[in-house]
Amino acid sequence: MPILERLHIEVTNVCNFKCEFCPDAIMGRPRGHMSLALLEKILDELAAQPLTDIIAFHLMGEPLIYPYIFRAIQMVSDRQLRLHLTTNGSTFHLQPDHIARLVAAGVPKVTISLQTPDPYSFELRGAPPRLGSNGYFEGITHYVQANLRSPQDPTRIHIKFLDTTPNPFLVPHKPMQVIEGKTQMVEELTRWAQRLLQGIPDSPDLESIKAQIRRYKAGRWQQIKLHPKLVLETFPLDSWGNVESAQVVPARFGYCNGAAQQAGILYDGTVVPCCKDYE
Repeated sequence: MPILERLHIEVTNVCNFKCEFCPDAIMGRPRGHMSLALLEKILDELAAQPLTDIIAFHLMGEPLIYPYIFRAIQMVSDRQLRLHLTTNGSTFHLQPDHIARLVAAGVPKVTISLQTPDPYSFELRGAPPRLGSNGYFEGITHYVQANLRSPQDPTRIHIKFLDTTPNPFLVPHKPMQVIEGKTQMVEELTRWAQRLLQGIPDSPDLESIKAQIRRYKAGRWQQIKLHPKLVLETFPLDSWGNVESAQVVPARFGYCNGAAQQAGILYDGTVVPCCKDYE
């Protein structure tokens, strides 16, 4: 029986975004990519002795700019391991061939960190100069629709929206407004649901979509299933363990399953107990 629910493998800690809500800009360790030899060793060990239910290409960095990403995906598949991939979605516009290649790869789950769903909030992403908000949004839309139109592709896509509604149970990050309150979030979720499902034959009708979205509660992590292969996900603004002040604040409610049910491997092979251990 697997010991861990999830094992994060950081294939690269290089990212082409400098998001204001991410500690990438203050990360002190060297930038680099995991060698294929190290990745192969890790995957061989996981195949020989099941340690985890899920392998996640995720920690710091943007996996789709890893030079060997599609080879890495195939290596996981060849060993019959279950992969989840998290991406900012930028390469769907910057390298359009990634759309067809990722659809063909059949990764079980792809999470797209859309986070900032409009041109104004997109400015928080620190995107490369050749990627504007329109191109970014179009690239994500094209990938999602290509996936939904491909009956052979088993990939379930989750689109994440950043919820900056104040929450009394969370340590606040630096002041930031992306989507705040139920009214604004419902508007954005509805707009994006219509955009992503436009022209998809088996998509639900608009009224059932709106009924699902109206159940949203501000300031909480939630999933709204629009299609068997498409889920919209709202996620409260996170402080990355209160990284800005480095002050430990004991939790009054809940817990983190880091070290108990999940762990991470940095690109150089260092093992960390927490998916937010960016250093």
